[in-house]
Amino acid sequence: MSFPVDVDIVDDDESMRILVSSLMDTLNYQAQVFSCPTDYLEYMSSVNYLPPRLAIISDVDMPVMSGYEFINAVRKLHPHIRVLIATGSPGIPALDDSACFYLVKPFDLKKLKRIFQVISLCDNNGPNPDILKCTSIDDRNDFCVKCWECPRHGGCHSQ
Repeated sequence: MSFPVDVDIVDDDESMRILVSSLMDTLNYQAQVFSCPTDYLEYMSSVNYLPPRLAIISDVDMPVMSGYEFINAVRKLHPHIRVLIATGSPGIPALDDSACFYLVKPFDLKKLKRIFQVISLCDNNGPNPDILKCTSIDDRNDFCVKCWECPRHGGCHSQ
């Protein structure tokens, strides 16, 4: 019997996939990696698909489709999966506010650990961004995200 991993990583850069996977190991989370969004979406459509327990971490700038296009495709299949969007180019405004968290590469290990703690609290206690303070622990300012809507809770939550 298969069990879901904690995190699925989608990034076209092999060195980033290895790095992020190693960070997950350091934090005692299991991860599986995908080199492009289409591979992941194909996996999502298969009978073998198991959603990650915590989230998908996706790069923004990928050749086949952007991380934002990827989120939209994921949401069509599984509307409530958390997606953490990441980029090595801070200052580029987000195309939309559909990610749960926004991260600038390279990741701060303490910040990543805190994000996964908040995700676990959200799973255990229900989504409440105002109590969890999830809008204040990531890099959303670098993405120019001012008003964000929790994919599980809804409603605009300002920083």
